[in-house]
Amino acid sequence: MATLVIASISDRSGKTALTGALASLLGTPDAPVAVGKASDSESSGDGDAGVFSSLLPENPAINGTAADIASKIADIGDTSRIAIVEGSSDIRSNLAIANSTDGLVLLIARYGEDIVSVASEYGARLAGVVVNGLPKFRSEDSDGTLATDLEAAGTRLLGSIPDDRRMLAPRLGQVAEFLGGQFLTGESESDRLLDNFLIGGLVLDWGPFYFSSRENTGVVVRGDRPDVQLAAIQTDTTRALILTKGVRPVEYVIYEAEQRGVPLVVVPGNTHDVAEQLEGLQPLVGFDHADKLERMIALVSESIDIGGLEEQLAQPATG
Repeated sequence: MATLVIASISDRSGKTALTGALASLLGTPDAPVAVGKASDSESSGDGDAGVFSSLLPENPAINGTAADIASKIADIGDTSRIAIVEGSSDIRSNLAIANSTDGLVLLIARYGEDIVSVASEYGARLAGVVVNGLPKFRSEDSDGTLATDLEAAGTRLLGSIPDDRRMLAPRLGQVAEFLGGQFLTGESESDRLLDNFLIGGLVLDWGPFYFSSRENTGVVVRGDRPDVQLAAIQTDTTRALILTKGVRPVEYVIYEAEQRGVPLVVVPGNTHDVAEQLEGLQPLVGFDHADKLERMIALVSESIDIGGLEEQLAQPATG
């Protein structure tokens, strides 16, 4: 069985998302990819392991400590032809897994990290490099200078995944809990993702035009501003209203929100403070939603040389 270890240079680089997307793209109904998380202890990898079991329930699980991964893969037998293991930022640990399974390493990195020097540490085990979260105006640097530098170092850039708001989106329920809020309506939609936030304060443009400027939006607005609330509700892009100052809106707003399927969450604090609080939510947002997996599959399909990766996995790895 071909084994691929997803490694990174730093934490929160997108290993879980890339692992999930590749497990979906490289498998077939008859031979799903075995997928799992390598951890330092039996319990330390439970979070990502749970993500895989939730998002990829049909894929054989190979979660365990780095030392146990090889035996876990062996136990799968002929059920799968490929195993993908989410590794870590520890080069020694990732290489140990690759050596014990005679597998390859795929390095995922953020633009601006010391990619070339880290890539060289993996030697012949490295299948290539993927840059994740590439800023919009840095594609020429990545596809040009970085690709050339990696090639000179004996490896290749398999692609660059652009920055994407969906991958950073929190769930509505997560937002409500983080802000100490309460649902007035729409609590059944707490799993809904919010890609963007807009402040419903001094809106100089026509209200619906302003609130349509972003997709899948959570609008933060004072609870005593029905005019702004109704303008936001009228748009097809508003996914929730975050009502500040702990003020319940007028009944007509509640009625319109229910009719349009827009959840209402009342939170303490003024609009400015709530907007600042939301900045602290980002480190808590993870890859744990089916819509994020769907989006990552699309991004990887569009951005990564999947065929080139499959060719390498079909050949014996050399160490």
